[in-house]
Amino acid sequence: MSKRFSMVWCAVFLVGAGIPLSCLAQKTTRIQGNTEINASSNNTTAVAVGSNVVAKNRVGVVQGDKKGNTRINVSTSNVTTVVSGRNKKACTNIGAIVSDECK
Repeated sequence: MSKRFSMVWCAVFLVGAGIPLSCLAQKTTRIQGNTEINASSNNTTAVAVGSNVVAKNRVGVVQGDKKGNTRINVSTSNVTTVVSGRNKKACTNIGAIVSDECK
């Protein structure tokens, strides 16, 4: 079982139990210099259920401040982002430099 798959099912279980997912949150990254990211992903799923929950799928994404050159190569297939409830967001970012607008 892949690490990504395990984290997704862990997240689904924790959300279903009403436990916040702050343990799975990623920190902002500051890049200063040349960076190259090669990422591939198959069958990636993010699911959000309940109040104040956001479903995010990010593959080959740099978030935060960036100085210098950055090259991102991404190969992905079967990406699914599902959200239910009121006032929720579902965000899918693939091969990009992004801010944290999906809150």
